[in-house]
Amino acid sequence: MIELAIVLGVTISLISIEAFGLAAGGIIIPGYIALQLTEPDRILGTFVIALSTFLLIKLISRFTFLFGRRQMVIALLLGTILSIISHNYMVFNTETSTAEFSAVGWVVPGLIAHWAANQGFLRTISMLSITSVIVRMLVILFYSGKQFPDLY
Repeated sequence: MIELAIVLGVTISLISIEAFGLAAGGIIIPGYIALQLTEPDRILGTFVIALSTFLLIKLISRFTFLFGRRQMVIALLLGTILSIISHNYMVFNTETSTAEFSAVGWVVPGLIAHWAANQGFLRTISMLSITSVIVRMLVILFYSGKQFPDLY
């Protein structure tokens, strides 16, 4: 299922770039987000960390020239640092459940923030949401309606 979601995510991302001129936060991101759609706390954590990274990039770009590869590297570094922090400090255990507001992966928020800096945060998140849901629906269709197929 992981491989199918990633391949479908890349394909749908390419289609969205060609059709609308908007990237879904990086070409592989919709597949990873589609795999996590059953865990809204992780999605929310990812978006919050991506927004934080995006705002830090905007702040840093006021004091230095930040574009192209330099912007990508800074976005990935900041996103990774904030993701690591979220994995350690944004997990809340209660007696009945666990809320895990940590990011999906380490690189995902940085890639989302990089594309958001280029095309706007709302556009990036909107396209990411649409493409991730499409990928998830296609995965469900491929597995004959089984919403939670075994990962391996």
